[in-house]
Amino acid sequence: MSNQKEKNNFIKYFIILSIFMLFGAIVEWPYGYYTFLRWIICIASILVIFQAFEKNIDWAKIIFIVIAILFNPLAPIYLSRSTWIPLDIITAIIFLFAIRIL
Repeated sequence: MSNQKEKNNFIKYFIILSIFMLFGAIVEWPYGYYTFLRWIICIASILVIFQAFEKNIDWAKIIFIVIAILFNPLAPIYLSRSTWIPLDIITAIIFLFAIRIL
């Protein structure tokens, strides 16, 4: 039981890190920050996807698969900064909801 709780806590802290990084992306950073952000968000999305499959939460499966694809660092999607800022904010808000499913 405590092993499951530790796993959930790890995922929650990873999601919290993701939320802070997404809100941090609103200000201008060197390009490396955004590359690191892609890795963090993609990994966090995959962690949430696994949780959504374990708990059979269909909306989370779909939304976080889309987020993982959008933030995929291996095959990046290039958008303008003015497009990324609202996406980052919306994604951060969605991650706030994800904490509730854990």
